[in-house]
Amino acid sequence: MDRRYFLFLMAGAIGACASKATITPFDPDGDKDGDGTVNGSAIASFNNLYGLVRDTDGNPLENVMVTDGYRFTTTDENGVYQMMADPRSRFIYYSLPAGYAIMQDPSTHLPLFFKGIDHSAEKERVDFTIAKLSGSSTAFSFAVLGDIHVRDKATGKTFREGAMKQIGEYFKANPSAGAVFGVSLGDIINNAKDPETFGYTREALGSALLGDGKYLPFYEVIGNHDHNARLGDTEKTGTDAFDDGTVENFIDTFGPTCYSFNIGKVHFISLDNYIARAAPSSENTALASSGQSGLSDDVYKWLLKDLSFVRDKEDKMVVILQHCHIRGFAEIPHREDMLSELAAFNSAYILSGHAHICESYKYKVYAKNGNPVIERIHGVPMGNFWYSRYNPDGSPAGFYVYNVKGNDFSSWEYRCLHDPSEQMRVYDSNDVYDKETDWSRKYAWGNEPLFADGNYILAHIYNGDEDWEVTLEHDGKSEKMTFANKRIYDYCVNCHLANDNVSGIRTSWKYHWDYSENWWYLKLDRPASELTGWKVVAKAKFPGSSETRTYSCDRITKSVSE
Repeated sequence: MDRRYFLFLMAGAIGACASKATITPFDPDGDKDGDGTVNGSAIASFNNLYGLVRDTDGNPLENVMVTDGYRFTTTDENGVYQMMADPRSRFIYYSLPAGYAIMQDPSTHLPLFFKGIDHSAEKERVDFTIAKLSGSSTAFSFAVLGDIHVRDKATGKTFREGAMKQIGEYFKANPSAGAVFGVSLGDIINNAKDPETFGYTREALGSALLGDGKYLPFYEVIGNHDHNARLGDTEKTGTDAFDDGTVENFIDTFGPTCYSFNIGKVHFISLDNYIARAAPSSENTALASSGQSGLSDDVYKWLLKDLSFVRDKEDKMVVILQHCHIRGFAEIPHREDMLSELAAFNSAYILSGHAHICESYKYKVYAKNGNPVIERIHGVPMGNFWYSRYNPDGSPAGFYVYNVKGNDFSSWEYRCLHDPSEQMRVYDSNDVYDKETDWSRKYAWGNEPLFADGNYILAHIYNGDEDWEVTLEHDGKSEKMTFANKRIYDYCVNCHLANDNVSGIRTSWKYHWDYSENWWYLKLDRPASELTGWKVVAKAKFPGSSETRTYSCDRITKSVSE
């Protein structure tokens, strides 16, 4: 396994999230009798790294997975782990066991589950103390952010005072029965050639204040923009090994790239699923000129080893946290291998970023509960690279909240930053949004053959899923709307991004738009704009749960604005 996949955090210009561990001489139990035991467990003479994992009451914790990133072990009945440390390792860390709280760095408020090790010592003891979780361990909530792309101090401040503040306020108003935390799905910064930007993002990610005076712990996933390809070994250009050094800036700031943790009946795994293979092609960027989404052989081996320590998979949910989405890419390394491994669990989800759009996809691979493995791709809090509050698929900038009960999600929702109640926009297919058209482009629904033969009412439901029930309520009746099952442009937002966008927008981002597949439609006998006393109603459904949520909209959108 290469150096990316053990959790180490170097002290650097940005600062470290954790201090070096205190080295304890080998007479580890402190009784000066030299018996070579820790809490009653004998330390084998050939092992040079060991320690005790216990709770805050001093009770030892058994069967906690501990690793230096290369070698894995578990604690014994006395809470003791031991191993011969790999000489390349820099940190020792654990996979948070179910029923225990996420420990946080007191200065950054980010999750802290690793400590530094020092190979200069003949033998070294590194202990961990973990607090018991208060409240429910099987019902909990967490927030998810798609790509952030903080590019400077100003956008870091906007992110902190906008999305992060609203996430904190959400959990104040909607306290969870159990744990709460957050996940950022990569592309944390816009350009890794400016590594100080990681510091602005770290400050923001640790700023969500909860109602009890505590801070929301936020886990980080590494994205392709977080790899600094200027740091890759050019002698290894074109190979996976080039990627080894490109994660230095990220781990200087956040530490982990591949790690896991358990809450209730859920096993979470964060993966680095981007492989940089060549240096940047421009002095203006640190992004690799050649790279690929997917798991390297080393990451896949790490994943297999981690999964080998998960007990009772058929009664648990597994959630993969990754940056690059794999939906639509059949040739991604270890794509099918990973999906096959996830099928061993009761339920399985992949939470991805990268595309800057809201989308959900069901694989033809089925978990033990009979439901497919589902990948959910997440819209972003930055909108159009901080120049607009709209994402390229037309959805508004926002964040997600997931709710868990037992071994599946009970529900999830999308929270629009400028209006938390907004879940959809409704359009009249006859509307044309042309202003100063560019690229000889016509911003009109008639571009879609599906809507070219009559009057249609269209609903763009940002967080929608094909299983949702969507109806038009009008004239005392309810008519079912059809899921388009097709990726379609939001022409109204396209027009806005091209013509009415924030002044000073860079031309290179002016046309950053993409399709959405979250569309429903109904053919009418007259233009939708002529309807009165109507509303579109969406009934949200969630796999593995009987819970539903209802959203509605009763106006036609003619234009959008900042």
